[in-house]
Amino acid sequence: MKRLTAIAFVIALLVLALPAVSLAANPHPSGRIVVGMLGDAETLNPLLSENQNEQDILNGIFDNLLKVDDHGNFLPDLATQVPTIQNGGISKDGLVYTFHLRKDVKWHDGQPFTAKDVIFTWKTIMNPKVPVVSRSGFDKIAQMTAPDPYTVIMRLKEPFAPFLLNWSGPGIVPEHILAKVPADQITKAGAFSHHPIGTGPFMFKEWKSGSYVLLTANKNYFGQGPYLSEVVFKVVPDSNTLLTQLRTHEIDILPGAQPNQYSELTKIQGIKILKKDAAIYAHITPNTIKNPILADKRVRQALEYALPRQEIVAKVLGGIGRVASAASITPTNWAFNPNLKPYPFDLNKAKALLAEAGWKPGPDGILQKDGRPLKLTISTNAGNKTREMIEQIAQQYWRQIGVDLQIQNYEPTTFFGDILDHMKFDLALFAWVSPPDPDETTLYASWQIPDPATGNTNGQNYAGYKNPEIDKILKEAVATPDMAVRKKLYWREQEILHEDLPLLYLYYYQDIHAYNANLLNYRPSGTTVGNCWNIALWQLKK
Repeated sequence: MKRLTAIAFVIALLVLALPAVSLAANPHPSGRIVVGMLGDAETLNPLLSENQNEQDILNGIFDNLLKVDDHGNFLPDLATQVPTIQNGGISKDGLVYTFHLRKDVKWHDGQPFTAKDVIFTWKTIMNPKVPVVSRSGFDKIAQMTAPDPYTVIMRLKEPFAPFLLNWSGPGIVPEHILAKVPADQITKAGAFSHHPIGTGPFMFKEWKSGSYVLLTANKNYFGQGPYLSEVVFKVVPDSNTLLTQLRTHEIDILPGAQPNQYSELTKIQGIKILKKDAAIYAHITPNTIKNPILADKRVRQALEYALPRQEIVAKVLGGIGRVASAASITPTNWAFNPNLKPYPFDLNKAKALLAEAGWKPGPDGILQKDGRPLKLTISTNAGNKTREMIEQIAQQYWRQIGVDLQIQNYEPTTFFGDILDHMKFDLALFAWVSPPDPDETTLYASWQIPDPATGNTNGQNYAGYKNPEIDKILKEAVATPDMAVRKKLYWREQEILHEDLPLLYLYYYQDIHAYNANLLNYRPSGTTVGNCWNIALWQLKK
């Protein structure tokens, strides 16, 4: 799910290659903001994180070499400037990247940040004993060296267009702490995952599992801010309760509110509402490895035809959203293919496809094949009312085409952890948050399929999808510096996905954020950059 266009070549993102300036930390932070979250974090180690709640928290604790703002601009973070060909940070052949580091950064325990930490972070990501989500992009680095404590030179094996994105989210970890930990102990359950030390504007103070994560101001922060003294990420595992707590001002921010809550949000005093198109799409992932029924493309197509997605957008989302055109590059992205249309709702077409696949009606109306009923189980994160309603709609309509759909939901950390990572599902309903770049290697490449049998959970191709042409396209698209060529490749990729349906695509999000009217500088991104990318600048109106 981490993707972006290489600034070095032709840019889809804007680069603000301004040198970092000395911005004194705010010596008098004040005020507390409470952010509501539907699910708890599973880890606070940025190398292991894979859900948006964690990313928002980590944006407060950690920094990376660069960051991306809410308009898609690269900004310096731990680096003093964004590398470009023009400033000498990227070689003309796109194979060498040079990062110059700030000299005024300290870890939260007072130790200095240096190039050693960057090199250690890369080596840790590449260590096969560490269960990172994906090594895509990092595996393109042939060599990383530090000619001095504040310069890092990265030599790539081959040009990789989205390379800067690898260094633009919360992610650098402290060598002086984690080098002492055996690699096989750097896990989601490990000590660092629950007591992180970063360089960010806020320091970790407390994590009460299932309840909240508390961050306090880092008064020695190298950048501007922080202006708040505390930020609390509060777990409220029910979307209706989140709305109630916003109304009673027990929480200050309701990020990504449910679309059907919009009318209620407009009635709450003392809040602002921000509505914007987001690079997020809801989908149902079919497990084609665990369940051979779903390995048949015709079955997947039948399920898509039998989903009343326009009805879902209208009735469940209150019209706030857009039916997906069966491709996961969203309309907000420069590589979106506008020629592809959504599958229409057509129960007869669905029935015909299932019949073509050899499924015949049984005595109870459920289809059968080789003595096996067409019985499937769908799962999502419990407490998400929108997704639970979609499950019920799917259950109702799929029953009309002879599919027995059972619902089995899980507590969020279990669903987004064990269930997805180890592919313990038939159908999984959730949403992907996309980065600014269209590279989808981690989602669709055959080498990104987790292998629960070996405990290898790297990659996010939870569908178990394999297509040699897709593999070829994904490799070519990240290796070319030409944006027009990349766009052509991604258009072809979307055509194939439209036919193959490795995911059952539902709808593109229109993100709704409701927040305390006295909170200044809240600028959610709508991509994997997250809602807290500028958390250092948040402040309460005096």
